Amino acid sequence: MKTALRGLKEEEQSRLKRLGFKKVVEKDEEVKSLQRKLAIAYEHFRYVRQEKIAAFNQKLYKKTRKKDGGHDVLTFESITKTSKVPPTDVLEELEKAKELNCFDEFEIGYIAKVEDPILFGVVNGCTTKFYIAQWDTDVRIEDILASNEG
Repeated sequence: MKTALRGLKEEEQSRLKRLGFKKVVEKDEEVKSLQRKLAIAYEHFRYVRQEKIAAFNQKLYKKTRKKDGGHDVLTFESITKTSKVPPTDVLEELEKAKELNCFDEFEIGYIAKVEDPILFGVVNGCTTKFYIAQWDTDVRIEDILASNEG
């Protein structure tokens, strides 16, 4: 019998659950759900790894640092907490992304005092962000990723 949490067969899951190993089965189901979500997300969306976000923020720091120590930074905020209203085309892209049922949350990537942010999808358990749409061209995905990346 496998001890790994990946790939338990249905009969193995059923047996473990019946015998009281509910946590093992739940964890296996979480792993399978994560794998499914990521497969869909990577297939349909450009992705931005944390290293790219850090490199972009480093460029912003060099470009915008001030004598008082302040500088611009790309910040992320849940769409449930934002007061920014997206244009219709961004809402349409968000609806399409929601239909795929692969994201646990959506975030706005923005720079303070810059009007137009970027919408990203997020999968819990994964640090990669998935590009959904951008408002305009104030902050663009192309500023973070090269055309052949993600």
